[in-house]
Amino acid sequence: MVTRNQHDGASSSGWWDDLPSAIKKRVQRPETSEAPAPRPSEEPAPYRPAVVYDLSRLAILFLAVAVANLLFLLIALSFLSGHDPLGH
Repeated sequence: MVTRNQHDGASSSGWWDDLPSAIKKRVQRPETSEAPAPRPSEEPAPYRPAVVYDLSRLAILFLAVAVANLLFLLIALSFLSGHDPLGH
């Protein structure tokens, strides 16, 4: 048989009281008055995962390929239009 939660689980502060007594015996009650750990005075550099580095390199590669394609198409267009590609 399942007993109904008094607060329907909506972030209730009395969740410990809703647990069955058998579970309360197996698990210690959590400490609620813990003070947060002190933060170091200097902030460490933000962690940049290798995925971000790899994606940055991939984006630069795509940009280089796009510029190379544009350059090739402009040169091909200049040949097709009948003009000298170097302007002489």
